[in-house]
Amino acid sequence: MKRVSACTAVIVTLLAATPAFAAVTSAPVSAAGITREEMVQLMTQRGWSAKIDKDSSGTPVVSSRVNGVNFDMYFYECTRGRCTDIQFAAGWSNAKVTPDQINQWNTTKRFLRAYWKPGNILWTEMDARIALGSTGNIDEYLALWPQMLHEFTSFMHI
Repeated sequence: MKRVSACTAVIVTLLAATPAFAAVTSAPVSAAGITREEMVQLMTQRGWSAKIDKDSSGTPVVSSRVNGVNFDMYFYECTRGRCTDIQFAAGWSNAKVTPDQINQWNTTKRFLRAYWKPGNILWTEMDARIALGSTGNIDEYLALWPQMLHEFTSFMHI
């Protein structure tokens, strides 16, 4: 009898926890967008380190690292801290990449684009529209970004 009660207690506990977990990982995102704090929470739930920081020009960003690459996440179309669009961005100083390689990447690949920034910085960006979706939608972008970075660094040999 104790065994049945213990099993029942475990099942009830797991079932009670499931809706809370599902609400966090697949919650609606309002038409107003997402905050930087909410994005940090979603990223840390994925096991990524993430923090709110500022880029070199003082713009607030979410900074993280994936596949050995540091990156920043920029927020656009913001009202009262909620943003409908985000942009993943990473750069490499003094990368040994030719304009032909960048052109080949940009004409044969989707989602992540590359270009040179002043100071000989190879730069990559990926835009994401996240309003009126769900955290599941954002999770898709969080899965796509590391995949695209891996393809890009392999393609460019960096």
